[in-house]
Amino acid sequence: MKRGWIALAMIALSLILGGIEYGYVTMNVDAYVQMLDDADDKMTHSLVYEAQSVAERLDNRFRKQSGIFNIFMYHSEVGHISSDLAMLRRYAQTGSVEEFLATSACAKREILTIRDAKLLKWENIF
Repeated sequence: MKRGWIALAMIALSLILGGIEYGYVTMNVDAYVQMLDDADDKMTHSLVYEAQSVAERLDNRFRKQSGIFNIFMYHSEVGHISSDLAMLRRYAQTGSVEEFLATSACAKREILTIRDAKLLKWENIF
């Protein structure tokens, strides 16, 4: 009987930790996507300096949290996002609108993959 209670406690702990992880990832992914949308909007309206400041904040925030994201994802995926955000920063400095928007779209897609990987779906479980 004790083994059954221990097994139930371990399952409950796993569900709680998984819920906390999903909440953390979802909250941060939503913030990143919103910041990218904001930067895109500023860049399309020729507010290059403001877009550059958003891109810098985005890059700095991701660098600080990349260690935590490395726990949730493959290191190569985190590296791709980090390089995209660094390039976004450079494109904002040069004022290259098309390159900025294309890199932003790639970064958004890669960031959204983080959240999709944490959804409770059969392909993620198996």
